[in-house]
Amino acid sequence: MDMNTELLSKKSAIIIIKILGLLQLAIGLFSLVIAPLEIYSFYLFSEGGRFHYDNFGIGSFLYGIIVGQIIGYYAIALLFIAIGYGHLKLQRWAFNLSQSCIWFWIIFGLPILLMISPLLSMKDIDIQNPVLTLSMYIIFLIIVIPGILLYFYNQRIVKELFKNETKTILGIEQLSVNSSILFLIYSFYIIIFHIMIFFKGLFPFFGELFIDLKGIIVCDICIVLMLLLIYGLIKRKYWSWLLSFSFFIVMIISTLITLNNYQYSDIIELLGFSKFEKDIFIQLPLQSSYFLVPIIGLLLITIFLIMKTRKHYKKVDKYAI
Repeated sequence: MDMNTELLSKKSAIIIIKILGLLQLAIGLFSLVIAPLEIYSFYLFSEGGRFHYDNFGIGSFLYGIIVGQIIGYYAIALLFIAIGYGHLKLQRWAFNLSQSCIWFWIIFGLPILLMISPLLSMKDIDIQNPVLTLSMYIIFLIIVIPGILLYFYNQRIVKELFKNETKTILGIEQLSVNSSILFLIYSFYIIIFHIMIFFKGLFPFFGELFIDLKGIIVCDICIVLMLLLIYGLIKRKYWSWLLSFSFFIVMIISTLITLNNYQYSDIIELLGFSKFEKDIFIQLPLQSSYFLVPIIGLLLITIFLIMKTRKHYKKVDKYAI
């Protein structure tokens, strides 16, 4: 059933769109300012800094987390500034990309939160009923706010307002919502593989965890592959659909085989964290399956979305570049 537009007039819809555009621009610009400042954190934890501890540096957990945060801030800045501008200009590509970002967060938000939740154990947080509090935050962030935004974007008057078609540098204006989600997912994996390089290039390879130069080389290959898949997605090349489907099937098999061969403590030892960090992680009541579930979940969701976008790819000239 098509959503009714009686709740919104054209004037009120334009006002809300402009407010969203300005808010997105503000978030993007704020992230662009915070990203370089976050680099100062390296000085705080390095030798002579206020929070220095032994062996902080490349390969330590906190170092990798700081790198991830900096990359994340720049990614948010790039995405939100572009979408904010697109809202102010009522561009169709911004409409599709906005919905894609919302669905990306709905789908990937919970696995991402599960992956970073052990960090909460590293902080002294005095909260009564922490499980209930965390559940309320998750419902609010992953269900309530995204649900309201999707309801707004699905109003007929809003869809009609976003009708300007302008070619972008990347060519994302031709992507549907599902294809745009896949575009974001491939970009997300590029960030993940970059971050893993700072964790000794840890990579699951059919029963063995690759680390150091061997792991970094594999992560590097995966980064190039994701860029190739993005190119194929934008150009609608059918060979890239086959390649993406095959790659993520192989990743699931490889991850399952590998993580079933390693205990949680074995992985921590392999990463070679400093004693300060190792003591924290060893004390956490976690098993390898805790990480296996969200990782496999992310990969399965990716495969599902790849299958949903099959019609996006042209079947003519299947193997043409």
